[in-house]
Amino acid sequence: MSTNDDTDADSEAQPAYEEEHLQTTRRNAAKFFAAIGGAAAVGTFAVSGLYGLDDAALSGGPSYNYKTLYTQGTRLVDGEGNTLGVDAIAEGSGKEMQVFPEKEGGGALKVPIATTILVRFSQDAYEEPTNLDGVTQGYAAYSAQCTHAGCTVSQRTGPNDQNFLCPCHQSVYNPLKGAEVIGGPAPRALPQLPVGVTQDGDELIIATGPFEGPIGPE
Repeated sequence: MSTNDDTDADSEAQPAYEEEHLQTTRRNAAKFFAAIGGAAAVGTFAVSGLYGLDDAALSGGPSYNYKTLYTQGTRLVDGEGNTLGVDAIAEGSGKEMQVFPEKEGGGALKVPIATTILVRFSQDAYEEPTNLDGVTQGYAAYSAQCTHAGCTVSQRTGPNDQNFLCPCHQSVYNPLKGAEVIGGPAPRALPQLPVGVTQDGDELIIATGPFEGPIGPE
């Protein structure tokens, strides 16, 4: 049978444990960044053995933001936590899939703000204001959180259309032009996530940096 004294002791110990865990993950994150800090954020990434960071290292605490969800070298994974090779989507198909940043030890960081659209057109189909250096082998990635009211952008404007559609208030984004707004109430484009491909034999899709702007409504 537990006592009030036992409960108080547990309550005092828990913050100390959490703080120790957070400091450890921050140290691990610092080592990770130092190890890959010299790599250039380009379309093809000559790295190997890159892994995701755990929740605390990614966020610096309980909150997440566009600068910390993905970092240089974070692997993109599907909803089941599977890593994605260059054949995840057929080249030039214009098809998309919902992806997430990988957590340390595997698995998807499935929080709404981390939901990402990975799409693949032909490499030469993209135009400015797309960050063309953040497109690789036809792959581009954008936040899936609508900049109007924060709904998940999960549809297309038609069966064969290229544009993304938010089902809540009908905002439309053009993924070939930096996911700029071309219809509806959204005030700004979906922020782009620059991506690359590892050259370690596996050719996995990774982030080459963080999202390029705030996620969702400001």
